Amino acid sequence: MSRNRSRYLRSVVSSLVLLLAAQLPGALAQAVTPGPPLASSFPGPLWDVMTPTGGTVSLANAHLTLDVPGGSNHDTLLPSNQSVRVVQPIGNQAFDVSIKIDSPVKAADVGTSQGLMASADAKDFITFGLATDGTNISLAVKKVTSGVAATEFNLASFNDYHNPMYLRLARAGDTYTAYYSVDGVVWTQATSFSDPRVPTSIGPFAGNYNSTPGKAVPVVMAINWFNVL
Repeated sequence: MSRNRSRYLRSVVSSLVLLLAAQLPGALAQAVTPGPPLASSFPGPLWDVMTPTGGTVSLANAHLTLDVPGGSNHDTLLPSNQSVRVVQPIGNQAFDVSIKIDSPVKAADVGTSQGLMASADAKDFITFGLATDGTNISLAVKKVTSGVAATEFNLASFNDYHNPMYLRLARAGDTYTAYYSVDGVVWTQATSFSDPRVPTSIGPFAGNYNSTPGKAVPVVMAINWFNVL
């Protein structure tokens, strides 16, 4: 297991260095036909940094960090996908991916969300992640269709939350299965659901929301690895 994780860390570091290099002036994008998700062990800047309403992405100490600033909303749901995210393009194929979130999630932080996102476009996507409401940490699956959100699954008080936390999302045809784990070895199925839309990208996301945007709290999401099972 330690060898495998070391390999994941080396691959994610090398790939995300390319990601960040691709943001520099003069960097050239490499044309690639999308296929299944990869555990970052591929050449070329295949990851895209997306910050529609601000935010930053950085790489240090074998962690990819998504920083969502406070004082304004970076919501996945209203009016469209405004979350901070890092995604790779994928084709219409089955996948089974997971992330390890090393940063703590605090229930007292109202209106935060972070996890995995599979997107068809900016207004059609699925999220599987952790959210906070000021009192509880929840685990939820949401489907957004033409910008309209629907809750597919919601565990309002996620008592199994542990830091670090592992989230996993698998797709086979139209069927998705969401899992969580406290050690990255033993997985518990949270839910299974259907969605006929074809995702074109996948990756980690983080966001915040407050009905008074100036009160939106910042989010720091540190990811140790993105893995393909």
